[in-house]
Amino acid sequence: MKKLICILLVCCSFAVLPLLSTHAEKNVIKPLSIGLNVSNGTTYTLAIYLYGPTNLSAYVNPGGGSYGPLTAGNYTINMYCSAPGSHTFYFNGQSITTSTGSVTFNNVSITGTSSAAVY
Repeated sequence: MKKLICILLVCCSFAVLPLLSTHAEKNVIKPLSIGLNVSNGTTYTLAIYLYGPTNLSAYVNPGGGSYGPLTAGNYTINMYCSAPGSHTFYFNGQSITTSTGSVTFNNVSITGTSSAAVY
């Protein structure tokens, strides 16, 4: 009888051992970070304002910079540059040429890292 109990105890121990080393893993998929790359081809400071799921304001020195993170969604983008003369402003492939120094891009869909520029 003692041998039977010992054998059962050993068998139960082997059955329980794998459970003791089991641990839960949580697989979390992190969303990709969305940013904004800005190029300023003037010798003046560029002001850029984004209004949407994430509001952003930045003053971009000549050369450029990167900003973020942003949330995907629809945005209104205002860009201002006091550099004299006519300049072309770009945002995600759209362009506006003006000599007023400011532009607005309306209802722009941002789903990934975006680019803006003035030349």
